[in-house]
Amino acid sequence: MAYTYDGCCGSCIYMNTNDYTGSKDHCYCTYRRQYYNLTERKCYAYKYDPNKDYYDLNHRWHVVSAIFKKLGLYDLEYDCIKILNDFRINVLEKDQKYEEILREYDFIGPALANFIANDENAVELCKKICSTYLLEILDLIKLEKYDEALNKYKELIGLLKNYYQDKINEYLSMKNITIDEKEKVSVK
Repeated sequence: MAYTYDGCCGSCIYMNTNDYTGSKDHCYCTYRRQYYNLTERKCYAYKYDPNKDYYDLNHRWHVVSAIFKKLGLYDLEYDCIKILNDFRINVLEKDQKYEEILREYDFIGPALANFIANDENAVELCKKICSTYLLEILDLIKLEKYDEALNKYKELIGLLKNYYQDKINEYLSMKNITIDEKEKVSVK
């Protein structure tokens, strides 16, 4: 498997994935009594928990979940995210060539979801995303056209990055993170 939370905070018995910060990228560690990103490397207190599901739907498709919540489509949310989640686990995480895109998404996805959740004017944007992107992505996955589905999802994320560019810059500045011309993330 190319990229999972195994060996990271997200697979530790002390990580409480039900207690997270508003952007869902940090959850509460009951041992160290602080919030940590699920993908941080394990610490000295790390203990693997084989009973947890680290493909938790709430943490894997942040943006899609935020869109469905914004539109009040709770019944559709689970079914759609289940398809996307299976796609991530069974296709993307098993192939090394997708590792970089997964890391990028796990970095920016929670922030974008937070921007959507807190944007009073995001309903029209979310409707457009559902009709223009999500339905096609789901169809492509069902047809096993995985690269096309991923490219369409990249377009969706690109649209959101453009729409929330100012907020993203503010978020990166607050976290002391820079992105170079090749979209590589680094901490200042």
